[in-house]
Amino acid sequence: MAMVKKKKLVIQVHHISYNPEVTVILWKGEHYILTLMGRRKHISRGFLDALTVYIKENSDKAMELKEVNEK
Repeated sequence: MAMVKKKKLVIQVHHISYNPEVTVILWKGEHYILTLMGRRKHISRGFLDALTVYIKENSDKAMELKEVNEK
């Protein structure tokens, strides 16, 4: 039987703003998603509506992250 390696959860810091500097602590995958979203030049109303629904449905599941893993 093959051993299954469990992925380590990685916490990162994401800049919401650089001036003034505003950061949040989040999971690595969430950081990747926000980075991709920040590169978008065209955003549809439907996309924002879908994100709003996602936020409403998942706000109660969100957890506060306290520390950042060093690379």
